[in-house]
Amino acid sequence: VNWPAAAGLVWMAGALLVLARLLVGTLALWRKARRAAPVAEDSWNDLLAALEERLGLTRKVALLRADHATMPMTWGRWRPAILLPAAADRWGPELRRNVLLHELAHVKRQDSSTLVLARLACSLYWFHPLVWIAVRELTKESERACDDQVLRQGARASDYAAHLLEIARSLRPAGSASWATVAMALRSP
Repeated sequence: VNWPAAAGLVWMAGALLVLARLLVGTLALWRKARRAAPVAEDSWNDLLAALEERLGLTRKVALLRADHATMPMTWGRWRPAILLPAAADRWGPELRRNVLLHELAHVKRQDSSTLVLARLACSLYWFHPLVWIAVRELTKESERACDDQVLRQGARASDYAAHLLEIARSLRPAGSASWATVAMALRSP
């Protein structure tokens, strides 16, 4: 048995499996984006423009509405987009502001690009548990940084925590698209 060749095949199989998961996530995200409609309401677009200016964003962010109850999510480095759930129009002004601030913080930090690079690192080093732990921690810290940005912009911590719980309870997780995007909240015990 040629052990180096066998080890190379095992490594390649693992790398391809992880890359396949990233590809499936990218396709799921593309499908969500194609089915989404641009948000045309002035109230949303005015709020988005004001928050973009406040955060110093130079790239215009597309605001899309899903046709189902999905988690708010962000993607795209050169043409960033935010996807809102179908029920977002029923949100109050504070929840709207907090969700957009959180997602725009991801855009400003370029978290979607960082996440894709981290997933590519997972494909190369899939066999190493510390890589998976590092990516999990990177994702958590990314979310915390965006939460901190919302709090720095004046949201009360207790209200924002209630908003996150409401979103996590009432909306569906990003599913396979979570491998290619940054979703606002995760369900956990």
